[in-house]
Amino acid sequence: MTNPPNAAQAALPGRLVQIAYRVPDLEAACHEWAQKVGAGPFLCRPHLPVTATHNGEPAVYDHSAAFGQWGPVMLELIQVHACEPAAMQEVLEHDRVGQPNHFACFVDDLEAASAALEEQGMPLTMALVSSSGMQVHFHDARHVVGGVLELYVGTPHLQGFYDKVAAMADGWDGSDVVRWIESS
Repeated sequence: MTNPPNAAQAALPGRLVQIAYRVPDLEAACHEWAQKVGAGPFLCRPHLPVTATHNGEPAVYDHSAAFGQWGPVMLELIQVHACEPAAMQEVLEHDRVGQPNHFACFVDDLEAASAALEEQGMPLTMALVSSSGMQVHFHDARHVVGGVLELYVGTPHLQGFYDKVAAMADGWDGSDVVRWIESS
């Protein structure tokens, strides 16, 4: 007999590929995570250029991010520099120290996966487009999983980035924890 899916299982519309934490100091957090749990090394990007919307209106989301491997998943550390409007900020900066900010999933169809989450009571909080044209949706799932769900299509380009981060961790000796790269 199988268990019926619960809300948390239904909330994952695709393969879980990343767990993210919001931090006050990106570089310090990279060293802390490397020391405490062996995550890393981290590729860090300052002030990622994105175009964000909230409820269909222009929004501000300025952040820097670090991407490292933590066991089977990518670990993202984010330092938020600006987040507006206030309603979006309330959702995206909900977390406390040590609490996950968001969980990312690869999905096959971004619009369909987003619609399914909205039907389950997890509204779209922010849509953004990266400088490479990648579309990303953030859904408020705090009442289900304690954080936000980030959705994007696992394109070959994006999968290549995930593979690069995982490959860097393979045989990593714990040195050269932070590796800054320019945003593009």
